[in-house]
Amino acid sequence: MGLFDMFKKKDATPPPAGPDAELSALVAKLKDADPKVRLDACVRIGAMKARAASARPALEELIIDPDGDVCLAAAEAMSAILRAIDTKR
Repeated sequence: MGLFDMFKKKDATPPPAGPDAELSALVAKLKDADPKVRLDACVRIGAMKARAASARPALEELIIDPDGDVCLAAAEAMSAILRAIDTKR
């Protein structure tokens, strides 16, 4: 902690809570350097199904991930999301 850090304003806005916060945290993990973290995030996002529709662009980027398991998990998550959206119609 620097000398002037104590005078900086603290962010008064609390982090979001609830399912959107969980999804946001998982989407952030899709950019992690560790392929195991990205893979786990894909699987967990896919399990959220239609609730995770906003994660589609981030998952699309992982379709060409250097790790083949991550590519497959991203495709499966996309498929789960799209199937869940289609059944709601």
